[in-house]
Amino acid sequence: MTSSMRPVLALVVAVAAAATCAKAWDNFGESKFTVTGTVLCQDCTKNWNAYAYNAKPIAGSTVGIACLDKNTRRTVYYGTDKTDDKGVFNIEVPYAVNGAALDPSECLVRLASSGDQGCAAFTDFNGGRTGERPSRPSQLYPGRVAYTAGPFYFTLPQCDVKDDACY
Repeated sequence: MTSSMRPVLALVVAVAAAATCAKAWDNFGESKFTVTGTVLCQDCTKNWNAYAYNAKPIAGSTVGIACLDKNTRRTVYYGTDKTDDKGVFNIEVPYAVNGAALDPSECLVRLASSGDQGCAAFTDFNGGRTGERPSRPSQLYPGRVAYTAGPFYFTLPQCDVKDDACY
């Protein structure tokens, strides 16, 4: 190898190493990620502070996630989780499904059903009805990459505001 080729070879090796590191950084070296959050009930019949700050957790609510393939833009993964007694959900999603690469920012997390029939009117606070895309990790530890979605809210039927309502 001539001395004039050494810088070129070093550049090729550096670019290859950077590409490998960038690919590993996409999933932080993990095979899956978790999306976590809470589902709460807001009661509009209470005073403002109770309505805004004292929402109650809803156990047994279902939250869904749908993820697109980065290349084909087709839905390749759908998962759900039910909330626990504190209203918390944890959905584990693989970074790859049948050869398709998943990116958390290409997933849509949203409410599917309420665990409390008395508080089951969908709201769109934090995208509960239309969906929210996880954008950056909220937890990053060896063996765990987690994103947060929500909190999502349901409300009482008498508090439900129709989309076409005039004020």
